[in-house]
Amino acid sequence: MGLPKAVAGQRITANLLNRMYGQADTTSHTVTQAVSNPLSSSFTVVANDMAVNTAYRLTAWGIGTWGSTQQQLTLSLNYGGVSLTTLAIASTAFAASAAVRWKLTGLLVGASTGSSGTLFKNITCEISETANPVNPGTAATNAIATTGGSGTSTIDTTIDNAFVFGANWASTTGAPTVTCQATIFERVN
Repeated sequence: MGLPKAVAGQRITANLLNRMYGQADTTSHTVTQAVSNPLSSSFTVVANDMAVNTAYRLTAWGIGTWGSTQQQLTLSLNYGGVSLTTLAIASTAFAASAAVRWKLTGLLVGASTGSSGTLFKNITCEISETANPVNPGTAATNAIATTGGSGTSTIDTTIDNAFVFGANWASTTGAPTVTCQATIFERVN
C-alpha cells in the first residue's frame, strides 16, 4: 500500500531493505499436553506494520517422540492470541514410540487493514521418522507433507499481535513429546 515494489533483477536499495527484516531464536519449547501450548518462540508484528500485500513467514523445526500409545498431534498457526488455522497429524502416521523430526512453516499476507483487517494464512508441516533415511518418493520414509488453512481471517492490525505456533496431543497417554529447537520470523516484503 504505497510502498515501492521490488521486481526480479532490481537492485536492492535501502528503500526496499527497510521493509524486510528477520529474527531467530533457539529457545527450546516442548509440548506434552493435551491442550494447546506454544510450540515455537513468539514474535510480535507491531501495531500498524501489516499492510495490504505485506507478507510474514514463521518457520520452526525440531524433534519429537510419538507416544508408546499413538496419539494425534494437532498443530496451529496463532496470531493475535487466536488460532487462525490448524492441521492434524493422524495418530497412526507413525509407529508407537517412533522418533520424528519436523518443520513447520506459517504464512500470513495482509488483505486489508484496520480494527477488522483481514489476512490470508497457511500452515505447512513436513514430518518424518528419524530412523528412516530421507529418500523422497518412497513409502519407507514415512514422510508427511501436509498443509492446512486457506481463506482469510479477521484480525485487528492496529495493535501488536503475537505470531506463534501452537501444538497439542489428543491425549498424554503414552507420553508423546514434540520439541521446537529453533524459530525464524521474517517480514518478507
